[in-house]
Amino acid sequence: MNIMKKDVNFVFFILIIATVVSFAGFTAYYQISFRNINVEYDTKLAELNKVTTDLLEKKSLLLQTTTELDTTKKGREELGQRYDTLKGERDVLQAERDTLKENLYQTRAELEQKKEQVTTLTTQVAAARSEADEWESRYKSCDDNLDTCRADLASCQAG
Repeated sequence: MNIMKKDVNFVFFILIIATVVSFAGFTAYYQISFRNINVEYDTKLAELNKVTTDLLEKKSLLLQTTTELDTTKKGREELGQRYDTLKGERDVLQAERDTLKENLYQTRAELEQKKEQVTTLTTQVAAARSEADEWESRYKSCDDNLDTCRADLASCQAG
C-alpha cells in the first residue's frame, strides 16, 4: 500500500504540477491576450477620438455652412423683394415715359401747327401792313390834294 500511496502521491504531485503549469500557461496566455485586447482597445479608442474630433469639425463646418446658407437665403429674399419693388417702379416709370412721349408728340404737332399759323399770320400781317402803307400813302396824297384844293379855293375866293 505504501507503493500505492507513493504512486498516488506522485500522481497527485504530477497533477498539481500539471495544474500549476496549466494555470501558469493560461495566465500567460490570458495576460498576452489581455495585453493584445488592451492595445486594440487603445488603438480603437484613439481612432474613435480622432473620428469624434473629425465629426466635431465637420459639425462646426456644417453649422457655419448652414449659417451662410441662411444668410444667403435672406439676401436672396431681400433681393427678390427689391427686384419686385424696382420692377414695379420701372413699370410705372415706363408708363409715365410713354405718356410723356405721347404728350411730347402731341405738343410737337401742335407746335408745328402753331408755327404754320404764325407763318400765315405773319404773311397776313405783312400784307395788311403793305395795304395799310398803301392806304396811308393814298391818304397823304388825298390830304395833299385837299390842301391844294383848299389853297386854290382860298385863292379863287380871294380874287
